[in-house]
Amino acid sequence: MILHQWIFAYNNSNRGNRIVVAALSRSGFPDKLLLSSRYQHRWFSSDGNTNSSTSSILLVPVLQQMAYIAVGSNMGDRFQNIVKGLSLLSSDPATIQIKRTSFLYETKPMYFTNQPPFLNGAIQIHTNLNPQDLLTKLKSVEQSLGRYDGTSTAEIPKGGPRPLDLDILLYYNTRTNSSNSQSHQTHPFSSTQTIHLRSKHLQIPHPRMQEREFVLQPMLDLDPFVTLHNKTMYEWLQLLKSEKQHQDDESCVRVLPLPRGRMLRFNETIVMGILNVTPDSFSDGGKLCGSIGLAVKDACQMVTDGATIVDIGGESTRPGALEVDLEEELQRTIPVVRSLRSNSPDIVISIDTRRAAVAQAAIKAGADIVNDVSGGTFDKNMFSTVASLQVPYIMMHMRGTPKTMQQYCKYEQDDVVFHVANSLVQRSMVASEEAGLHTWLQILDPGIGFAKDLDGNLSLIKHFSGKFRQLLQKNYPILIGPSRKGFIGHITGETNPSMRDFGTAAACVAALLVCPSTDGIQQQLPTIVRVHNVKGIKQAMQTIDAINRAK
Repeated sequence: MILHQWIFAYNNSNRGNRIVVAALSRSGFPDKLLLSSRYQHRWFSSDGNTNSSTSSILLVPVLQQMAYIAVGSNMGDRFQNIVKGLSLLSSDPATIQIKRTSFLYETKPMYFTNQPPFLNGAIQIHTNLNPQDLLTKLKSVEQSLGRYDGTSTAEIPKGGPRPLDLDILLYYNTRTNSSNSQSHQTHPFSSTQTIHLRSKHLQIPHPRMQEREFVLQPMLDLDPFVTLHNKTMYEWLQLLKSEKQHQDDESCVRVLPLPRGRMLRFNETIVMGILNVTPDSFSDGGKLCGSIGLAVKDACQMVTDGATIVDIGGESTRPGALEVDLEEELQRTIPVVRSLRSNSPDIVISIDTRRAAVAQAAIKAGADIVNDVSGGTFDKNMFSTVASLQVPYIMMHMRGTPKTMQQYCKYEQDDVVFHVANSLVQRSMVASEEAGLHTWLQILDPGIGFAKDLDGNLSLIKHFSGKFRQLLQKNYPILIGPSRKGFIGHITGETNPSMRDFGTAAACVAALLVCPSTDGIQQQLPTIVRVHNVKGIKQAMQTIDAINRAK
């Protein structure tokens, strides 16, 4: 007799993301395991003869209800308040499990406007709590973070500042069909029932969802086809934006949270300056290697020229480059990170590394972002390390290693755009679901020049703001790095990489040029360009941003 349904999380880096669904017998051991992926389903018996790679199995209960929760904060370190709150909320996986997160938005306050801006997002959870008990849990978490609980005599206005705000937006009962095991092959739930509830302290669906962009935008990230009063989240958002066309378009801006309470705002295309401290850089010949002072001077000049981020790298990843040992990479990068941070407390610093140990040391020394050209494939500890650090992570697409990558430039049906986008989506899911590196900390990078031939690079640039973004299924922040690369030399005949800045500007502009919106509402796409010549590309990006915003 089957008593419970459980999910076993199955981890194997060679197989990608897998979920094992098991039915437990009276003995508490699985009768049968279903190993599922996005593309295949296979049954395994529980006699131990499944596969040698199934040695790591983690027992997690399947929870029968699903809910969307709005999260927000506008006091203190807003992101850390949210992180601490969600940690408390999901401390017991038998009660609440966080499945997905939206991206994050900095929003101007509504209703009571004399207060600091909010950091807003949304999460999808699975739970076994009924709506009232879930509300009680949310209020308990809010109060643990210092939220006003109504017992004080202090005059705090309704809708006023709060360290953490958690609201139930939508709630569903999910039904399983234990009589037909095949129904679990695509999803452990076969149907859902939307709950409508109205009481003194709780109303579901949330009664003011459709008037709040800071709720609709995160819900659109989670699932644009979720419906409310017979309209999808996308339709509600378009309706709201059409009503606000002539109002402040800075009221809800996509952001990435940085250490020490800072935010990276995507209200314009962000320029990242490249600071190589290697002796064998393909572009500058290693002029900064060994000179901390010169490296810091160049970094500060980049900021003056318009860079928002400075990306420091201690290992060349040019085609054919050999691997640098860990100690050498640490010696090249960490003193520069530390000195630059000491010189400028607010400059945004990225560490360009494939190694978790370097990432951890750099963040400790003052870096803010981890930029990994391997997308977590080089170091198995990278995802979990960055998740524990709670900093943004740039996940690039690459096949092989810098030494071997040019052997892997051919893609099935010659559709490099589809395969790169699909690979990044799969890696993003692994990072989020297996390591806890939430979506709102992720930046994707198609990897221009990495395991791509000339046609592949040109296709990715041509379709960057169209097909490629559409295939990602979510409006991820995306980094593109065509700067001075070989495909520009191949087109122009320019053999000196430092003389390819005009070609770089053309590639960046072409990537960012978007088709006019059919509804007249043009959205700023969250984009970072990684370049050597900051001043020239900054001007180009300001110009293309203005063109994209034009009616």
